[in-house]
Amino acid sequence: MCKSVCVIGGGACGLATVRAFLEEGGFEKVVGFEQRASFGGIWNYNELADQHLSIPSVDPLAMVKPIKSENGYVWPNAVYDALETNTPYPLMEFRDHSFPESTPLFPHRSVVLAYVSRYGEDLRQHYRFGTRVVDVRRGQKWTVRSRAVCEATAGGFQESDTVPDTVEEYDAVMVATGVYDLPFIPELEGLRQWHEKLPGTIFHSKTFRSPRELAHIEGNVLVIGNSASGIDICYQFARYTGRHIYKSARSASRVPGGTSELVIEMPDISHLDPHTASVFFVDGRRLDNVGCIIFATGFLRSLPFFAEVNRSEKPLITDGNRIHGLYRHCWSYEHPGLAFIAISRYVLPFHVAEIQGIWLAKILQEKIILPSDAEMASQERQLLSARGNLPSFHDLLYPDDIEYMDLLMADIKSTSGKGPLPKEWSALEIALRRNTRLLKAVCLQHFERTGQHLTLSDALSLNIIDNRQ
Repeated sequence: MCKSVCVIGGGACGLATVRAFLEEGGFEKVVGFEQRASFGGIWNYNELADQHLSIPSVDPLAMVKPIKSENGYVWPNAVYDALETNTPYPLMEFRDHSFPESTPLFPHRSVVLAYVSRYGEDLRQHYRFGTRVVDVRRGQKWTVRSRAVCEATAGGFQESDTVPDTVEEYDAVMVATGVYDLPFIPELEGLRQWHEKLPGTIFHSKTFRSPRELAHIEGNVLVIGNSASGIDICYQFARYTGRHIYKSARSASRVPGGTSELVIEMPDISHLDPHTASVFFVDGRRLDNVGCIIFATGFLRSLPFFAEVNRSEKPLITDGNRIHGLYRHCWSYEHPGLAFIAISRYVLPFHVAEIQGIWLAKILQEKIILPSDAEMASQERQLLSARGNLPSFHDLLYPDDIEYMDLLMADIKSTSGKGPLPKEWSALEIALRRNTRLLKAVCLQHFERTGQHLTLSDALSLNIIDNRQ
């Protein structure tokens, strides 16, 4: 029986996991580790951004280091100044924890940070802040080495005799570190030469903070990528500068976002020519006088503290496209007692983390019996055959995400005895999920006209939510 659990990460998903284990009961030790000084994870905005990118950036074993500032160490993240969610806030609510009724339907990042911080307040005693997990390996139990984030340890990246590492053993390790840490910048023909000849003109969406930073750029601005960050950067730049911006899109977007006639859609890229500052596209077109290229191309799966495991015959990470050896995108059947929280894209991570946390707690208390390792491996092979070894391997688009959570919910409900139950989907929440793209578009249009944000009650009064079952 599992008695001790380590949870890595103090964002919303880590907090939901810690809460699930505490409410389930039966665990003698539940400890959360957070390298920042407070809760919030990715929602901890800071104007400082790491501009020292590897170009290209394709190594999933690379390290993302903090920035030393006057107020300590800052961990650069993918949150920018004007970020608003692309998910209606009721779909982000944990069980028994609500946003204020006056919250805009798609709240600003600061509102979400405040919500997550309130949610975690009663869990503070279970967390070690300013502590970086530097190594996790499997022996008879899981050995976890952690290190203080301070000047003596160079932000947690070197050992120190004066501030020694802490080494502990746990029965289980839950990884809730998110999927927006290590930027992915693909290899393109001419990219390395461009970076050498035109330094300082290539960025990643993780380094973006405000369109003000781009307004002074002479020449054309090109964004590569058509997901949430790519759409947002183009929309914000067009609104702020009134200038055209070009967006290279390989496929149609799967997420909602703002639109502008100033955003010019371009196809996939063929190659770059740094000598003429030109970008060539697969349909034969070219864009000259390019002053800036922003890669909104996502992130690599990265687990730097599993170095030994990744050198073994059963690595978790190889090329950074996916995490290997997982049952239901969560439980490691090759490394018992190890699990990963909310790693799928396009899901509602708060809701998924809450359900996964309860599911995992019941597995470790032996209330849910998993299939055999052979069966779990077979299911992963079937998924790999269907999806391929691509970044989309773990994706759960609507309605796949609801079906996925229903699977976990069925396992949870099959157990007897006390313990927490995840929040059930309401008819309104399913309707919000189904209509998210429309709602986001309506809210943006309303803000453009009035300067006011729509609330949930506003949206309901406008009769734009399809409540059909």
